[in-house]
Amino acid sequence: MSRPVRIAFGFPWYNGPDVDTFALYMEHMYYYGRMREREVGADGLLKLDHIDGDVRADLHEGEGPFEFFIASETRMSLVGLARERLVDMALGAGCDYLFCWDADMRFPMSTMLQLYRHKKPVVNALAFTAREPVMPCLYKQHTMWDPVLKEQKWGAETIWDIPDKRLITNEDVGGKIAFGAGVVLYNLNVFRQIPKPWFTSTGCGEDWFFCHRAHEFNVPLYVDTSIFVEHKAHKPVWISVDTYNAAREENPEEYEKLQYKQELAKQP
Repeated sequence: MSRPVRIAFGFPWYNGPDVDTFALYMEHMYYYGRMREREVGADGLLKLDHIDGDVRADLHEGEGPFEFFIASETRMSLVGLARERLVDMALGAGCDYLFCWDADMRFPMSTMLQLYRHKKPVVNALAFTAREPVMPCLYKQHTMWDPVLKEQKWGAETIWDIPDKRLITNEDVGGKIAFGAGVVLYNLNVFRQIPKPWFTSTGCGEDWFFCHRAHEFNVPLYVDTSIFVEHKAHKPVWISVDTYNAAREENPEEYEKLQYKQELAKQP
């Protein structure tokens, strides 16, 4: 048997799993546990009783065996520092890869394997902003002139039209690609090639900063656009008399039903 591929799951989650993704987290842990206890059979295909029915979640010939390690950094409000500590934990545990996902993301059970199969140093699963207007978390980094400091600085522009390819990199966006780090698989050799700091928030976001550092040290970055990733929207909804009046106007039958039920309840 070949040496197991050791993958760390990295969770830079301040409060642990999100209330709306906790069930998914448990399903993923069950799935990886089943993957860990099985080996590829003589037919070259490992069938897992995975939950979402995605055949891409089955192991193929030559894949694995896998071992898994959990790196978790909770109660840390500095997400850049949290990510740095996850890398340190994974390196210290002798892992080969670090698979990170944020607490407010949903994605298929097969995602880790899909990213792993690309055999790239860093592969991101494309996500979208959780705020309006909704935009791809996909960017092209470039230099720009700062009229205040009177010097060149790094900036970025959103890639609005997503290239029609499964796996994209620099040439597909016309420059140095960057992404939001909601769901990413890192080959840990990357962090031996790039000196610290790896993730620092400098007003641009710690994930954007990592992309900048990767380009600086010639580490190629890739984005898989084919994986269906969902990002939980975080926006408060404020209810007022205007909201109520608008709701009654838009759904009069619903409110009539509610009033009818209320009147029925009064009857002896």
